[in-house]
Amino acid sequence: VEAVGIAALLPPLDTAADAVAAGDADALHVAAAAMGGALDAALAPPAPPPATRIRTLVVDDSPTMRRLLRQILAADPAFEVVAEAADGAEAIARCAEAAPDLVLLDIEMPGMDGVTMLRHWALEGRGAVLVVSSATPPGSALAREVRRLGAAGVTGKPSGALSADMAERRGAALISAARRAAGLPQDAAP
Repeated sequence: VEAVGIAALLPPLDTAADAVAAGDADALHVAAAAMGGALDAALAPPAPPPATRIRTLVVDDSPTMRRLLRQILAADPAFEVVAEAADGAEAIARCAEAAPDLVLLDIEMPGMDGVTMLRHWALEGRGAVLVVSSATPPGSALAREVRRLGAAGVTGKPSGALSADMAERRGAALISAARRAAGLPQDAAP
């Protein structure tokens, strides 16, 4: 239990059991929130050493979107884009060649889509996957599916599939999601 950090769940579980025994719905709600936070912390990927740059693969069928994502990541020195791919099959090949620490993955692509690529990654991949897609709004059924397949996070593209103002409107949110997926602290972001 200690090896995977799940021991942090024991105190909120005890609190929840006490709340149930006492019939205290408010205390049970607080304990459930504490368990969620402890579970997120226990399952978060370990932070890489500070001097390590996060080797990143950008996967999107749009060359413009790949360029925008590359530009957004360039604003944070923790990230280094080591490869790009236009579909899931190319992404699998780039993963084998470049061994990225993080994959930014679109879902809707011709050829092999992002969900199929994620299924392959779940069996053979390494690092973390952050889904960046207009087809996968956070909280949707598809977002839950990609999380079950192992995606570290899901963030949407603003204004549909392609938005020229993405860098301005979503740059900070995307970097925050990428840092979270890569296990980096949020307060160190530029």
